[in-house]
Amino acid sequence: MAENQIEGDVIGLAMDGTGYGLDGNAWGGEFLIANSTQFQRFGHLQYFVLPGGQKAIHEPWRIGVSLLKQAYGKSWPQIASRLKLAPDQTNFELLDKIIETKLNSPLSSGLGRLFDGVAAIMGLRRNVSFEGQAAMELEAKAKLAGVVLPFEILRNQDESYILDVSAVIRAIVENILSGKSMEEIASAFHSTLAAAFAAMSFEMRKLTGINRVALSGGCFQNRVLLEGTVTELKKNGFGVYYHSQVPANDGGVSLGQAVIAGSITKKGLL
Repeated sequence: MAENQIEGDVIGLAMDGTGYGLDGNAWGGEFLIANSTQFQRFGHLQYFVLPGGQKAIHEPWRIGVSLLKQAYGKSWPQIASRLKLAPDQTNFELLDKIIETKLNSPLSSGLGRLFDGVAAIMGLRRNVSFEGQAAMELEAKAKLAGVVLPFEILRNQDESYILDVSAVIRAIVENILSGKSMEEIASAFHSTLAAAFAAMSFEMRKLTGINRVALSGGCFQNRVLLEGTVTELKKNGFGVYYHSQVPANDGGVSLGQAVIAGSITKKGLL
């Protein structure tokens, strides 16, 4: 908003890896109604467990397992075995209990973590040496045009909206097992996210009348995701704002903090 010099309310798509959320969970896939002094969390990516917490960021196969459990329930170990997802000698029963009880395993709505888990399921990268490595390799396989996989937008008990990707995970697994190429699957995943972002923005516009969408967060460094999202939103008649000078990732956070602090002070809200 600061970079594009816009004021007032916007639909904000904040897509990143891990950030501490107001409910104590790890946020990073957020749909916000925001202005320069406050925000409302309209919806988010469905929470999934990060087995082992920080360990899951370095070992994305753990996130892959968590996504399979969410998508398939009790039958996830058979799917994980067919995909050769986990290291040999992995105790699936113990892992299942860790995810079930969330032992040292926080909930995450982070899009960056979803990218990590999908890259692991696809066999692109199951361990990483730096954050974002798996997501970058997934982006490298993708092209702009891909099939849109099934996804769901659910209404939560607290009235927030949830982007549920369980059907996306099942479709990706089916595509892998049926021999589809990594390029096809990666392209479909990116196209599905762009379509889902547009669908969620459409729901937000219906309820609020806001027609401007601002995109930020480290995941929008992904050119395929950014271009696909902008195209889908414009196709649906939205005004779209994104970065061209300020970094989309943590490099832009301090500017946002300064703008918020300045706006709150200027309006006498302290």
